[in-house]
Amino acid sequence: MSRRAITWAAAVALILAGAAALVLSLPRRDGKGGILVMCGGSMRAPVEEIVRRYTEATGERVLTSYGDSGALCAQISRTGLGDIYICHDPFMPWAAERGLIERWQPVARLEIVIVVPKGNPRGIARPEDLAQPGLRLGMGDETYSTSGVMVKEMLKRLPCGEEIRRNIRMETKGHQQRCNDVALGTLDAAVVWNAVAHVYRDRLDAIPIAEDYVDAVTSATYKRSDLRNVRVTAGVLACSRDKERAVRFHEFVTTRCADLFRQYGFSPVRE
Repeated sequence: MSRRAITWAAAVALILAGAAALVLSLPRRDGKGGILVMCGGSMRAPVEEIVRRYTEATGERVLTSYGDSGALCAQISRTGLGDIYICHDPFMPWAAERGLIERWQPVARLEIVIVVPKGNPRGIARPEDLAQPGLRLGMGDETYSTSGVMVKEMLKRLPCGEEIRRNIRMETKGHQQRCNDVALGTLDAAVVWNAVAHVYRDRLDAIPIAEDYVDAVTSATYKRSDLRNVRVTAGVLACSRDKERAVRFHEFVTTRCADLFRQYGFSPVRE
């Protein structure tokens, strides 16, 4: 057999294996496979605990798939798979407008903070301090990341915005990666979600960013979004294969888990 044929055969085998694994991991129509929760990566820690508690209380199986909130929304739209969607703004309203969501409710809120090494060696107290010469700053990708859009809008409003922009050394979608880079000394500071900073509280200090620094914005894709109130929401997907179980899990999340989100560093829902 030629090398090309061997390579092609191996590729086909990998694709088939991946497809088989996906099929096996999805809920079966007979309801015995449990429900599938599509969850944004920033909410992973509390959702893992929620799933554990729910399974312990009900005996029902819950499958989870974690990833970027926007990418998961696109995946749901493309494949029609999933029972529950947990994400942060602006993706739930966007999904609801497209008929992907049957019902949804806020469960927590996210805010951006500045993370620095323990002891705050650069003495950062507010966003303007990120303009210090030579400071190595990390932020979210302003094209794909909600927090990146927030920083982009903040820099437009600051007189020292251009100085801060020149200090940006890394733009990523992953908040955990930026926290790791600050902890390892690759970056001097980074802007991340408060809930992600909470996970790194033993290694990093978090400096709050006052609400005055952020505002509502309008984008071509997601219309108007209030960046001062970035909600975390849980929704029942219209494509759910087991609506009864999906609704049961949704009610558990929205009525019994608000305190759990706060324990994991999220801000409470704004009334």
